[in-house]
Amino acid sequence: MYGMWQMLSQMTGFANIADTRATQVLKWSIAQKRDLASDQELKSDLTTALVVTTFILPIILIIGSVIIWYAPNITHAAPEYHNIIRIACSLLLLTLITSKVFDLFESVIRGMNMGYKRMGFRAGIIFLAGGLKVFAITQGYGLIGLSTVEFFTALLIGTTFYYIVKKNIPWFGFAKTNTSKIISYSRLSGWFMASTGSKMFLLSSDKLLLGYLAGPVFVTKYAITLFTSYALQGLITAVVNGVIPGMGGLFGKGEYNKVQRARKMIMILNWVLTASLGVAILLYNRSFISLWVGEEHYAGNTENLLILLIAVQAIFFQIDSLIINVSLDLKMKVYISVLASAITISMSFFLIEHYQIIGLCISILVGRLVLSVGYPLLLGRVMHMQVNFTEWKQFQPILITALLFALATHIGQSILITNWVSLIAIGVLSVPAVGIIFWLVGLRREEREIVKELTSKIELFKRDDN
Repeated sequence: MYGMWQMLSQMTGFANIADTRATQVLKWSIAQKRDLASDQELKSDLTTALVVTTFILPIILIIGSVIIWYAPNITHAAPEYHNIIRIACSLLLLTLITSKVFDLFESVIRGMNMGYKRMGFRAGIIFLAGGLKVFAITQGYGLIGLSTVEFFTALLIGTTFYYIVKKNIPWFGFAKTNTSKIISYSRLSGWFMASTGSKMFLLSSDKLLLGYLAGPVFVTKYAITLFTSYALQGLITAVVNGVIPGMGGLFGKGEYNKVQRARKMIMILNWVLTASLGVAILLYNRSFISLWVGEEHYAGNTENLLILLIAVQAIFFQIDSLIINVSLDLKMKVYISVLASAITISMSFFLIEHYQIIGLCISILVGRLVLSVGYPLLLGRVMHMQVNFTEWKQFQPILITALLFALATHIGQSILITNWVSLIAIGVLSVPAVGIIFWLVGLRREEREIVKELTSKIELFKRDDN
C-alpha cells in the first residue's frame, strides 16, 4: 500500500502543472518591493494574484479528473481497488486545490520575510497529521483515510496562515486591480508555470516512473530508503527558504555583492550540514529502517548512497534556483530545466527496466547535472558575477565530502544496531564528530570565519529590511 500511496501522491501533483504559480510571483514581487511600494500597491498585487489563481482552478480540475480516471491503470491496481484509488485521488486533488487558495497567504508571509512566524504552527500541525495517519493505517482506513488526513491538514495549515497574516501584517487586504496588471502577472505566472511543470517532471516523477516501469514494490523500498535523505534535504531547504526572501530586498536594490556573499555563506553552511548528517545516514539508515519497518524494506547500501547524492545535488542547485526566482527572469531557467527533465526521463525508460532503483538514481543524477552547471552560469549572468568551476577552493569541500561518504558507505555495510536507544545515542555523537572533522579539513580558514559570522549576517539583513 505504501508504494501505491507514493505513486498516487506524485500522480495527483501533476494536476498542478496547469497552475500559473501566481502565488510565487506574488511572493517574489512582495520580497522585491516591500520597502518601496505603498500599502495600496501591495494590496493590489494580492488581489491580482487571487484573480489569476481563480482563473486557473477549473483547468486544474479538468486535468485532475483525467488523472483520477486513469490512476488505477497507471498504478497497475487490481480491479477491486479501482474505486478506492479514484476516491483517494479525488481527495488528494481537493487537497491540492485547497492548498492553492491558501498559498496566497503563505506567499504574503514569506514575501514579507516573516516565515519564522509560521514555523511553530506548521510543525505542530504536521506532528498532529502524522499521528492521524498512524491512526488511519492502524484502524484499516487505508488510502481513503490517508487522503482525508491530507485534506484536513491542508485546511488547518491554510487557516493558520490566514490567522498569522491577519495578525502580523498591517497592510493585508484587497484593493482594486486592472486588466493590464492581470496580464502582466499572467505573463510572469506563465513562466512560473513552465518552471513548475519542468520542475515537476524533474523532481516529482521518480516514484511514478519507478512504479510504472518496475512496480510498486520497488517504490516502497525506494520511498522508505529515501526517507532520511529527504528529511536532510527538507531541513536544509527550510533554512535556505527562510533566508532567500530576505535577499529579495537586496536584489531589488541591485546590491548584488551582498547577495553573492549571502549565497556563499549559505553554501558553506550547507556543506557542513550535508557532510555531518549525510555520513550518519550512510552509517545508520539500514539500522533505522530495520527498527522502523523491517530490514527487508531497505533498498541496499549502493542505493542508499545514490539516493543521498540525489538529495545533496538538489540541496545545492535549489539555492541558485531560488535566487533566480527572485529576479523574476525565468526564461532561460525553464529551458535548462526542460533539458534536464528530458535527459532524466529518457535515461529512466532504458535504465529502470534493467537496474530498477539504481537505474533511476543514475538517470536523475546525470539529468540534474545540467542544473548543477546551468543554474550557476545563469545566476552569474543575472547578477553580473564571474563563475569559475576550476578553482581548487570549490573542489575541496566536494572531495572531502566524497571521501567521507565513501568511507561511511563501506563501514555502513557491517553496522546493524538492534535497539532505538543505542541508535539515537550513537547517531547524536556521530553527527557533531563528523561535523568537526569536516570543519577542520573540508573548509578553508576564511570559510570558517564566514560561518562564524552567520548570525551577524542575518542581523545585517534585518537592518537593511527596516
